[in-house]
This record gives sequence, structure tokens and C-alpha cells, in this order.
Amino acid sequence: MGRPEGTAGRDTPRRLVLLGVLLVATVAGAVPRPGESLPDFSTKDLLDQPHKSQELVGRTTLLVVITDKDGGDEMKRWFDTATARVPDSVHRASILSFKLPFFVSAGTVRGKAREKVPRAFWRDTWLDKNGDMAKALGLPSSRTPFAFVLDAKGRVVAAVHGTVDSPDARAVWDSLTRG
Repeated sequence: MGRPEGTAGRDTPRRLVLLGVLLVATVAGAVPRPGESLPDFSTKDLLDQPHKSQELVGRTTLLVVITDKDGGDEMKRWFDTATARVPDSVHRASILSFKLPFFVSAGTVRGKAREKVPRAFWRDTWLDKNGDMAKALGLPSSRTPFAFVLDAKGRVVAAVHGTVDSPDARAVWDSLTRG
């Protein structure tokens, strides 16, 4: 009822590899929590210029992430409210990360996003039509935005998956208006 002689040693490396894969998948897909930094990623903005996550270091940032192509109106509400509630010194950035069919080009998505996003924010609106950034951040597909406050060191200070007026959003607004 035991293993055939000589097979126990062969299974050990396979188990270690599987354990390593599971650990990497768990860590890579974890939603950043307060005190943690965002994982490294790179993408392009609405002007098709490259960017890296490290660019979010150096100033307080409100980062709004949408993971569904129909989440744009709620994202806009976050930024409209931020305009009225937080100092101009707070950087505002957004990530559009959703899985679209292979036959929809990044150029098409960029063009549609430009119709909705004011031109002044095209450089700070990063696009990912394959959903890779959402996956790296551990964010599921949702019409409801994810909002993060990052400190000048790029660490998450507050995070919420909710609308701008949800009770949980208060943590975001409080962290952005603290002096």
C-alpha cells in the first residue's frame, strides 16, 4: 500500500516545484494592503507612451483602477470628487485594466478612452487591454473601481473597492486630506 520502491525521491522535486508555483501565484495576485508597495508593472498611457509603476513614487497619489470596460463613469466620479475635496498637490492617476477580445486593438481602446478622459489626464491614464495589471494587483473584474492612496514612497496608505460615496471611501478621503 506504500509507494513502489524508488518513487518517493522522484516526487519530491515535483512537489517542491508545485509548492513554489503556488507561492508565487499567491504573492503575485495579492491585493496590496496598507503599508505595502504596488508590484512592479509597465504599460502605456493614452498617448501610447511607456510608463512604469515606479513613476508613482515621489508624491501622494490617488490611483483609481477599473477592471471592467463599463467602469469609466464611476472612475470619473472619483476624480470629480477629488477635485473638490483634496489639495491640488495630490497626483491623480488611473489604470484601465480589463480583458478584451484579441481582435480589439489597443489603439481602438485608447481612442475610446480618449473620448471619455479629459486630455489633461491622458498621460496619467494607463491602459492595459489584456488585464495583466489587474492580475498583478490581485484585482478581480468589477464595474466598481478600486481606489488606492499611495504615499510619497509608493506605499499603500488606504484602499477601497467601492464607489466614491461608499462608507469605505471615507478612509481614502481622510488619508488624502490629512495635513
